Amino acid sequence: MFSFMRITIRLFWPLLLAGPLFSCSRGSQELQVEEEAVEVVQFEPAGSFLQLQVGNYWVYESFSVNLETGEETPLLKRDSIYVLKDTVIGRSEYFILEGSRLGQSHRSVLRCSGPEVMDAEGRLLFSTAAVGDTAVLPAARLAEGAESGEACLYHVGGVEVPYGVFDALEYRRTFTLSSSQEEKEESRLRRQSDFFARGIGLIKYTSFFPNQPLDIEMRLVRCQVK
Repeated sequence: MFSFMRITIRLFWPLLLAGPLFSCSRGSQELQVEEEAVEVVQFEPAGSFLQLQVGNYWVYESFSVNLETGEETPLLKRDSIYVLKDTVIGRSEYFILEGSRLGQSHRSVLRCSGPEVMDAEGRLLFSTAAVGDTAVLPAARLAEGAESGEACLYHVGGVEVPYGVFDALEYRRTFTLSSSQEEKEESRLRRQSDFFARGIGLIKYTSFFPNQPLDIEMRLVRCQVK
């Protein structure tokens, strides 16, 4: 009996000692696998699409587009936007853009940080790391006459403007217009889009007339980009 117990003890202690070694070895293997599985998220800097350098400017011509017939009509007027200057807000560098958009005075204050574009209040407009993701628009960013809206960023190819044909990022806002319950839901949806080309900036802007089946577009004619 005692002999059996001694044998058992001799065999059991090596197993106890080997157990932690085995567990540590296995844990190391699992940790190594997890580390190898980490994926580095790739994105393009937003600045390469917006080109926010002081002195840059863009000139556009405008068209109206009939949504029922597809007919395009030149509006015989031009708009321009330029980067006026840079400024510091909350220790971050921003750029002030001024000019006109669709005949209306335009001013915006923007900052690019990695994949993100932010406004003067530090609110995220869009991120090149979140292409295809949809976000609900806050009330302050809804178009006139809209009761709700959402935004999404897309890759689009072959965007044609007088300045050339480009692959672009489309920052699209879709709005649901206020209307009576008798109207069809589809007729209440309208869109605004900014199209940005790498190394160029804004090449096209599309908006809508709330009470007419018309879109109005700005298309890039020429630019100066440093």
